[in-house]
Amino acid sequence: MVIIGNKEYTPIGAELIPSDILGFPNVYRYDFRDLPISFEFFYYKIQNVVTITYRNFTGINEINQTLPGYREMFISCDCLDGSNFKMSYINKNTSLFQLDKSYLNLINDSPNLNKLYSLTLGLNNLPNMSNYYFNSMIFYFGPNFDVNSFGLNYKTIRSEVKEFKSSDPEMYFPIEALADQEVSLVGGYTIRFDLKFSRPQDNKLLNISNQNIRFITFSNPGKFFNIESNSLLQFPLILNYNCKLVVEYGTISQTEPISQFGNPKIISMKHSIISGDLGKYQLSNPNQERIYDFSGNSITGTIDQSWCHAILQIRDNNMTGPIPSCFSCYFNSPLIDSSLGSYITFYGAFEGNNFTNLYPNLPCTTFKPQIERQSNTALIIYGNDIGFNGVLYKINGTISCKTYEPIEYGKKFLFTTNNSISFAHVNYLSINFFYPFDKDYYFPLIFRSPIIDSVYFSNGKSLQVDGSYFSSYLGHVTQTITISNYTFEIFDSSDFFSIQANSTKLIPASLTNKFELLTLTTNSNIKRVYVDLGSRNDKLCKNDCIDNDHGICNLNLGVCICLDDFIGDDCSLPNFFITSVQPSTTNGGEAIFFGSFLELTNNISLTIGGIDCQITLNSIDTIKCIAQPGNGIKTIILKQNDKIFTGVGIYKYIELSIPCPNKCSNNGICNSTTGICKCKNGYTLYDCSALINLDNGLGNSNNNTGGGGTNTTIDPGTGSTNITDSQTNFQIYLKSLIEVDINNNEVKSYSLLKNWIFNKTENEIEPNKYILKQQLVNNTTPNSNGCIITSTIEEIKDKNGKEFTFAGTSFVVSSGSIKFTISIANYTYQSNLNTLKLELISSVDKIDKINNCNSKDTEIDTTNVNDISTFNYIKISKNNKIFSARFINKVLSDGRSTFFTTSARNDSNSIIVSLNLPHCINECLIDPDFSVLLTNDFKSECGDDDSSRKWFLPVVVVVPVVGVAFMIIIMFLIYKRSTTLKIMLHATKLKKFNHK
Repeated sequence: MVIIGNKEYTPIGAELIPSDILGFPNVYRYDFRDLPISFEFFYYKIQNVVTITYRNFTGINEINQTLPGYREMFISCDCLDGSNFKMSYINKNTSLFQLDKSYLNLINDSPNLNKLYSLTLGLNNLPNMSNYYFNSMIFYFGPNFDVNSFGLNYKTIRSEVKEFKSSDPEMYFPIEALADQEVSLVGGYTIRFDLKFSRPQDNKLLNISNQNIRFITFSNPGKFFNIESNSLLQFPLILNYNCKLVVEYGTISQTEPISQFGNPKIISMKHSIISGDLGKYQLSNPNQERIYDFSGNSITGTIDQSWCHAILQIRDNNMTGPIPSCFSCYFNSPLIDSSLGSYITFYGAFEGNNFTNLYPNLPCTTFKPQIERQSNTALIIYGNDIGFNGVLYKINGTISCKTYEPIEYGKKFLFTTNNSISFAHVNYLSINFFYPFDKDYYFPLIFRSPIIDSVYFSNGKSLQVDGSYFSSYLGHVTQTITISNYTFEIFDSSDFFSIQANSTKLIPASLTNKFELLTLTTNSNIKRVYVDLGSRNDKLCKNDCIDNDHGICNLNLGVCICLDDFIGDDCSLPNFFITSVQPSTTNGGEAIFFGSFLELTNNISLTIGGIDCQITLNSIDTIKCIAQPGNGIKTIILKQNDKIFTGVGIYKYIELSIPCPNKCSNNGICNSTTGICKCKNGYTLYDCSALINLDNGLGNSNNNTGGGGTNTTIDPGTGSTNITDSQTNFQIYLKSLIEVDINNNEVKSYSLLKNWIFNKTENEIEPNKYILKQQLVNNTTPNSNGCIITSTIEEIKDKNGKEFTFAGTSFVVSSGSIKFTISIANYTYQSNLNTLKLELISSVDKIDKINNCNSKDTEIDTTNVNDISTFNYIKISKNNKIFSARFINKVLSDGRSTFFTTSARNDSNSIIVSLNLPHCINECLIDPDFSVLLTNDFKSECGDDDSSRKWFLPVVVVVPVVGVAFMIIIMFLIYKRSTTLKIMLHATKLKKFNHK
């Protein structure tokens, strides 16, 4: 209730007393104006009233006791001027107390005023106020104010908002008092000064950056509110970054250097005496938001482009030239006024000057935003002229910004959303920036080349390309299109899904009837497709050929043309494999792996039998690591980025001690390093269990009584080698070549029993070698003749045998033995994870049915087929004759020694030996030799004693080293390395010959 007195009708001596208002019990607020107030009424607590106001009253000249306990009390009267006022006069139940128009002599007698949150007083002095904490405090200083008390006790004031005003325009306050603030509130505080300040002592900057000031205002701070530097007047304080600084009617003479204003987030120097050029904006902390308001000054010159790292308000100055596009693009965008808290537009921030491009609807052609995914809930938005505030952004039409933090203010920002929104599996999205254009722009969140779905060519020059991941707008990215040697100019790339372009030259008709390579370059991403300009090209390839990284799609046929190192109908299978291994010993140590690996040398791991092998070196063809101690055969798993190669059983620790077969039958000495027996004189065979034939096994070819005569023949049709006498036929031939996957499952099988071509019968340089060849059916690639298998057969005629070395192992193949070399060239795999298995058969048949003293059933021994020894051995015995095979467990893959396994299975008269070859690239070499010999029980003539025995020539099979060769395939001008394997099998081609 407002009660206003009237002096004309107020009786002399009348005054307001408590009984005058007893008739209004339901009034909660009173406002008494221009009334005489009795002492009794002034200190009386009116029932139910919470707020009371006394304005311009009479009857009270001082306050000398505690006031009534109103929650809010306002006293506005000059009648109390110069009186003493104790803080204890404020009732402890009062929350808001205001006394103005009178300047009091304040005495702090330290009462408990915990409920008081807002205090406004007119003062002649400032006592120590350290025992209070206010939300808001306003002090009006009178003309007789004690300035020294301000210097002493300003630091004791604790209030979230504090305001100081002086009624004397010539009163100057010591600016050093601002540096003595003892208490820095956690939440920060606001200070408003309507005081004039003296210049800092010694003309030095005053650092108050340690104070947690949110907002500080200086209104008309006086002619000394500065420091002098080279005849220029600069800002005298150093403030913290989070501070908002407003100075009105200050005395700063120029903007340069901009660093003079320190770190405040918002700096307003309106209506000061600033003149001269604006200068350049010196970027100190690019991730900090900056707002500068120099409105109402006399600044001249132009706005440098460097100011695009800050928001600039500079209306009502004398500036000229163009406004930078970072501002002009947002002329219609709202901008909060730095001092008033109201909204203007960017256009309004530049009014009152002589700018050449200050037009309300100025077109913006330089807006170029780009997007990156920073996390599942955050995006990085960057680019040219992207503005200063993302509050209005909408992602996919509905998702709003939660926070918008600068990384480089005006250039790059971190945009975050609520945790319920995830960009984890989003490949692209749309953003409406609202300003400068209210439209959707599409951006990729993954780094990839564009997807081309269709290409249509018309009128000899016009090209339309449809797909996705194109430019969001013309100029969003640098894009070029070429077909053959012709360049197309893109004239419309207005969305994410289409490109319109014209050829800079007329395309000749000769290019419209064949496949041509179209190359679309988007920044550093290149997309290539084959097209026929004479027809529609819209047949998509499987998986887009893995996005051009692995192959190129022929959009006319819908077929992928794979690049180097990849195969498959979608080019998804990597040429990523190990071809050979140099293992460590069982004690561990360095292991070396050779093959084809990715160019990147990071994100790579290798395990041996599930145990990490610490990599010390890796390149595109070699990996070295430190193997842990172990033994036996292990599986290798190699991972690099998203590629995995599994080599099942390709790693074999080098045993420090290898046992010899059958302990050399006590007829020889075991070399524990190699596991090879050195037989005593008179003994032979891998386990020294047979006697040497003293006449070298050269018997009479006409001796059919079971003696030493044998015939060795080659069947050009089947490729088999036969060693026969009158009673027994031993046969060696290649059965099949099988491609298997990493689980040893058959993928494809080729029979090798037929289709051999006898290439030559004699060789002048090497007359004991014979060659057979065959080509695998249905294993060809473009520009390749397919897989060729070559079997070379050699007879060893040197009297003392012939020494060979494979994979670091030396051995002698005895005279009369047969030696094979097998080559499998240009094999095309179904997968780079697959390997080959070569199967050989050794069998025995009885020729006649005449029983004699040597007649004996077939016995097969595979007990010495293992992967621990250097060699694997098989043995077939029949009619007291032995057919023995020896296989070295290493191959030469691409010229390097590596381990491979051998397995054997048998039936009643034969053994099938499987050679599990590595994934060779250039060449696999296998080098066996065979021998036939007689058992100790063989009788050269039935009825004779043992001393007359003759012995067959031993046949030993040695399967050594494998290697492989590349074929290069050229298709559609793209070089593609076929995934082929070339295995050479030195199989001794034997002509028919007799031993005498």
